[in-house]
Amino acid sequence: MRFKIELELKNEQLPLDYRPAVMSLFKHSLTAYDNGKHFSTYYDVGKDKPFTFAVGIPSSKFTKEKIVVPNRKINITFSTGDIGTGIVFFNALSMQKNKHYPLAYENEMIVKNIVIEKEIAITTDTIDIMFKSPLCVRKHSRENNKDTYYSYEKEGFYEAFNKVLEFQVSNSSNLNTSILENFSIMPVQCKKTVVRHHSQFVEVTVGIFSLTGNIALLNYLYTNGIGSRKSSGFGLFEIMRKGTL
Repeated sequence: MRFKIELELKNEQLPLDYRPAVMSLFKHSLTAYDNGKHFSTYYDVGKDKPFTFAVGIPSSKFTKEKIVVPNRKINITFSTGDIGTGIVFFNALSMQKNKHYPLAYENEMIVKNIVIEKEIAITTDTIDIMFKSPLCVRKHSRENNKDTYYSYEKEGFYEAFNKVLEFQVSNSSNLNTSILENFSIMPVQCKKTVVRHHSQFVEVTVGIFSLTGNIALLNYLYTNGIGSRKSSGFGLFEIMRKGTL
């Protein structure tokens, strides 16, 4: 299930580190919806979050300190492969329509509309994709409790990516890691970039990749996102070409 949340801003200024504000909106919406009974399902410590999202900020200008949005309009694309999760978040966010939610720079965001988007059914084993939110690949060291982030051009990217993907699939409810056999990810037209997230600088990748693999796996990744920190606004992609349908 995929839907787009259209929002208006009170003023033109957004923080560069905007993803935590979206996550906070999600948490607030779940708390207010259905007596808050769904909150713990997604936000108790250690809970897997079977969704991803991307924030669209059209006609904007990025400075060193903030993002300037002259038309004061942004959008959030939310995607999940679990219909129950989709319904809960759709209903919870619908209840927030026309309510003001605080942001930095004395700003506020207001949910104005939510539109369900049509999903593409993948029927071929090779697809070209474009990331709507950056591909994040994280390797965590238990020895020093530090994270290393990999863009596609960094040495060790593919090893780290494969471990992240294996972990993601092993935690899914209906896929076995054997489905990863013959999976590949190839850069087509992409670049390294650095984004702020929870006041840290995170090395990520944006652009176009080609994915080859089991059709069920590709559909799973399309609806749930791919890589690390998906539920924090990373790893959501759209399909550019579906091979030779």
